[in-house]
Amino acid sequence: MLQDRPTGPGRYLLVKHSEGWSEDRCSLWMQAKGHQMDLCYPVSGHAFPDPSRYQGVVIFGGAPSANDTDQFEWARQELKFIELCLKTNTPFFGVCLGAQMLARVLGAQVTMHPQELTEVGFFDVAPVPAQSQFMSSTLTVMQWHKEGFDLPAGSTLLATSERFPNQAFSYGELSYGVQFHPEVNPATLNIWHERNKTRDTGVLSEQERTSQRQAALKHDANITRWLDDFLTHWHQL
Repeated sequence: MLQDRPTGPGRYLLVKHSEGWSEDRCSLWMQAKGHQMDLCYPVSGHAFPDPSRYQGVVIFGGAPSANDTDQFEWARQELKFIELCLKTNTPFFGVCLGAQMLARVLGAQVTMHPQELTEVGFFDVAPVPAQSQFMSSTLTVMQWHKEGFDLPAGSTLLATSERFPNQAFSYGELSYGVQFHPEVNPATLNIWHERNKTRDTGVLSEQERTSQRQAALKHDANITRWLDDFLTHWHQL
């Protein structure tokens, strides 16, 4: 990453695939640093703005698949929007679905695990050797996905895990994608759990919810510290 240099507050676009959650670590970091935030909800019909207006763009996760472009117009538009981010050299940070969409734009596939394994809960993510600037040590962090991405051509693998080896990558100096959910703090996890209860599929047991809540509290400080460091460097790009 680039060395630290003084920069003032910026204006960021946060793209979320569902409404009603704003206590995530990413939003709290931006509020604490005095950055302006615009929210875009493409699933709700919001149009994507010009990314060059922003110091950076964050696309978060969501229930849909990155392969749902045949089904949803917003998904097709999101791919085009990410292409525009790359063309305009707008710093980009994709989380889970956002990372998978970035991988697709760069020509990689998004697929199920060959043994149909998933990652739902807290799992260890380890830095790739020689990439300690991105992640200096193993981080136990929230995951919630059944698909993963192949590593795009021309990108750099930054972090890995046992079930899904491609956990984080960079493309050039400005674009990053992570499969895991560093934005999910205990407050956000509680919102997600309540929403999950209403779904016909993928409902967690109370034992699983309790275990995840305990892990969220246990690893809260480490995840917050890592994301703060990453966003600070990313902001300076």
